[in-house]
Amino acid sequence: MSSMQSARVAAMPASAGQSAALSHTATAYGIAAAAAVLFNTLLAFVKDSYEPLNTAMAKTLGHHWTTHGVAVVLVFLIVGFALSRASGDLVKGPYSVIYGLCAATVVAGLGLAGWFMFL
Repeated sequence: MSSMQSARVAAMPASAGQSAALSHTATAYGIAAAAAVLFNTLLAFVKDSYEPLNTAMAKTLGHHWTTHGVAVVLVFLIVGFALSRASGDLVKGPYSVIYGLCAATVVAGLGLAGWFMFL
Protein backbone atom coordinates (compact mmCIF):
# COMPACT_ATOMS: atom_id res chain seq x y z
CA MET A 1 0.00 0.00 0.00
CA SER A 2 1.42 3.37 -1.00
CA SER A 3 1.64 6.26 1.43
CA MET A 4 -1.16 8.05 -0.46
CA GLN A 5 -3.46 5.04 -0.12
CA SER A 6 -2.67 4.64 3.58
CA ALA A 7 -3.37 8.35 4.15
CA ARG A 8 -6.73 7.97 2.41
CA VAL A 9 -7.61 4.94 4.54
CA ALA A 10 -6.54 6.76 7.72
CA ALA A 11 -8.71 9.74 6.82
CA MET A 12 -11.82 7.63 6.22
CA PRO A 13 -14.36 7.50 9.02
CA ALA A 14 -15.00 4.22 10.81
CA SER A 15 -18.26 3.81 8.90
CA ALA A 16 -16.90 4.61 5.44
CA GLY A 17 -20.18 3.87 3.69
CA GLN A 18 -22.18 6.29 5.83
CA SER A 19 -21.93 10.04 6.03
CA ALA A 20 -22.07 11.70 9.42
CA ALA A 21 -24.81 14.31 9.74
CA LEU A 22 -24.61 17.32 12.01
CA SER A 23 -26.67 17.33 15.17
CA HIS A 24 -29.89 19.33 15.25
CA THR A 25 -28.28 22.07 17.37
CA ALA A 26 -25.18 22.27 15.15
CA THR A 27 -27.43 22.53 12.11
CA ALA A 28 -29.47 25.30 13.76
CA TYR A 29 -26.40 27.36 14.63
CA GLY A 30 -24.88 26.71 11.20
CA ILE A 31 -27.97 28.22 9.61
CA ALA A 32 -27.79 31.04 12.16
CA ALA A 33 -24.19 31.71 11.14
CA ALA A 34 -25.25 32.03 7.49
CA ALA A 35 -28.07 34.38 8.52
CA ALA A 36 -25.65 36.47 10.61
CA VAL A 37 -23.19 36.74 7.72
CA LEU A 38 -25.92 37.99 5.39
CA PHE A 39 -27.33 40.32 8.07
CA ASN A 40 -23.84 41.75 8.60
CA THR A 41 -23.59 42.62 4.92
CA LEU A 42 -27.09 44.07 4.77
CA LEU A 43 -26.48 46.19 7.86
CA ALA A 44 -23.21 47.50 6.40
CA PHE A 45 -25.05 48.53 3.21
CA VAL A 46 -27.89 50.22 5.07
CA LYS A 47 -25.85 52.10 7.65
CA ASP A 48 -23.37 53.35 5.03
CA SER A 49 -26.17 54.65 2.83
CA TYR A 50 -28.40 56.04 5.61
CA GLU A 51 -26.45 58.45 7.82
CA PRO A 52 -29.06 58.81 10.61
CA LEU A 53 -28.79 55.07 11.30
CA ASN A 54 -25.00 55.29 11.40
CA THR A 55 -25.21 58.20 13.83
CA ALA A 56 -27.75 56.41 16.04
CA MET A 57 -25.59 53.29 16.12
CA ALA A 58 -22.57 55.39 17.08
CA LYS A 59 -24.48 56.98 19.95
CA THR A 60 -25.89 53.67 21.19
CA LEU A 61 -22.65 51.92 22.21
CA GLY A 62 -20.01 54.57 21.58
CA HIS A 63 -19.05 53.56 18.03
CA HIS A 64 -21.10 52.37 15.08
CA TRP A 65 -18.93 49.27 14.57
CA THR A 66 -19.44 48.20 18.19
CA THR A 67 -23.20 48.40 17.79
CA HIS A 68 -22.90 46.64 14.44
CA GLY A 69 -20.96 43.76 16.00
CA VAL A 70 -23.39 43.39 18.90
CA ALA A 71 -26.33 43.34 16.48
CA VAL A 72 -24.73 40.61 14.37
CA VAL A 73 -23.95 38.48 17.44
CA LEU A 74 -27.52 38.92 18.67
CA VAL A 75 -28.89 37.80 15.29
CA PHE A 76 -26.68 34.71 15.46
CA LEU A 77 -27.75 33.85 19.01
CA ILE A 78 -31.46 34.53 18.54
CA VAL A 79 -31.77 32.69 15.21
CA GLY A 80 -29.64 29.80 16.48
CA PHE A 81 -31.66 29.46 19.66
CA ALA A 82 -34.99 29.66 17.84
CA LEU A 83 -33.96 27.07 15.24
CA SER A 84 -32.47 24.76 17.86
CA ARG A 85 -35.87 24.70 19.59
CA ALA A 86 -37.73 23.98 16.33
CA SER A 87 -38.90 20.45 15.76
CA GLY A 88 -38.16 18.39 12.67
CA ASP A 89 -35.29 18.37 10.24
CA LEU A 90 -34.03 21.79 9.23
CA VAL A 91 -32.16 20.61 6.11
CA LYS A 92 -32.20 17.55 3.87
CA GLY A 93 -28.58 16.66 3.11
CA PRO A 94 -25.70 16.14 5.53
CA TYR A 95 -23.62 18.92 3.95
CA SER A 96 -26.42 21.41 3.20
CA VAL A 97 -25.55 23.65 6.13
CA ILE A 98 -21.89 23.76 5.18
CA TYR A 99 -22.71 24.56 1.54
CA GLY A 100 -25.20 27.20 2.64
CA LEU A 101 -22.72 28.85 5.00
CA CYS A 102 -20.04 28.87 2.30
CA ALA A 103 -22.48 30.33 -0.23
CA ALA A 104 -23.59 33.02 2.23
CA THR A 105 -19.97 33.94 2.91
CA VAL A 106 -19.13 34.20 -0.80
CA VAL A 107 -22.25 36.25 -1.55
CA ALA A 108 -21.57 38.56 1.40
CA GLY A 109 -17.90 38.95 0.51
CA LEU A 110 -18.63 39.74 -3.12
CA GLY A 111 -21.41 42.11 -2.08
CA LEU A 112 -19.18 44.03 0.30
CA ALA A 113 -16.32 44.12 -2.21
CA GLY A 114 -18.65 45.45 -4.89
CA TRP A 115 -20.18 47.97 -2.50
CA PHE A 116 -16.85 49.44 -1.46
CA MET A 117 -15.26 49.28 -4.91
CA PHE A 118 -18.05 50.83 -6.97
CA LEU A 119 -19.94 53.11 -4.58
